[in-house]
Amino acid sequence: MFLRKKRSSLIIVGMICCTFMSNVLLQDTAYAETAGVADSSTSSSVEQLSQVATSLYRNALDYNLSAVREDVGELTRQVEKFSFDGLTTVEGMHALTETIVEVKEASASVQAASDSLQHASAKLRLAVDSLAHPDKALWLQYYKIIKEDLLSIEEEASNEEGTAMVAKYAELESHYETIRPAAIIRRQPYEIERFDSWMSYLKGLTLRNGSEPQDILDALKQGDEFANALFGKEKDETAFVPFAGGPEPWAANLFIGSAIVAVLAYVGYRKYRGINQSFFKL
Repeated sequence: MFLRKKRSSLIIVGMICCTFMSNVLLQDTAYAETAGVADSSTSSSVEQLSQVATSLYRNALDYNLSAVREDVGELTRQVEKFSFDGLTTVEGMHALTETIVEVKEASASVQAASDSLQHASAKLRLAVDSLAHPDKALWLQYYKIIKEDLLSIEEEASNEEGTAMVAKYAELESHYETIRPAAIIRRQPYEIERFDSWMSYLKGLTLRNGSEPQDILDALKQGDEFANALFGKEKDETAFVPFAGGPEPWAANLFIGSAIVAVLAYVGYRKYRGINQSFFKL
């Protein structure tokens, strides 16, 4: 009688474990399906934004003001009903909307300046692309350009060419301003603030009469590290990716749950076997 009760208890425990894991699996599967539908809808909306931003940029290069205004109007309407939840920070959202306003202002005049319009539209295109393609964003290609700018300033500082160094800094500033909204969308606020502060410090050194070349070189060395961090070059790619953090977490839960059930079943079997053996010894 005692042996039958133990056996029944083990069966009940096993059934409870199986029921629990089935519920977890069903919930995760439902969540994954819902998330998949939401992700698909969001991706479609972001891709539409990217297409309009690309069209706007090409029209700006052709100096087609009417087409630019039409594109920026369409972009504004899409952004007004767009959900940024999970795609970027509040700062990133503001950076994108401010860039749209900048393009509007640059294209508002009948005799809009071609350079300012092209620069604003390039910033907007990179910002939207950063939202649409976080892993392979176009703004990341500016890493080499920024590094070359730093090297050019270093060469002028070493040669103590003040006027040329100011011109080289202006190029660096222009390139950074072009990618800044796109970087804000993908980077943490402190990373942007750190690079902004460094840019301001370097500008002061290059414009100030009597700045020591070594001070500028030291600042450039620090800026080189900040640039690596901004473009994600300071982090080594790891070969280990947490299984549970993959695109299908329900598979991880199933694997972990199966392992738990297997362990419980083994422990129950050992316990049952020990009781059975001791019973017959009596």
